[in-house]
Amino acid sequence: MPTAVAVFPADLTWPPRSWAERTYNITRYTLMPRGGHFAAHEEPGLLADDITEFFRQLR
Repeated sequence: MPTAVAVFPADLTWPPRSWAERTYNITRYTLMPRGGHFAAHEEPGLLADDITEFFRQLR
């Protein structure tokens, strides 16, 4: 199943891409310019745009 990961720099931790790829079919791995653990609240536009691009790729 295609999987997207959005990494926000102020989050406590995140999986390196190589680790995530061992378990998941990573088709999108985005390093965001800002934001943290509550990304949907802190940077809703960045997150929404990334989700939109992920699903656009699946068409």
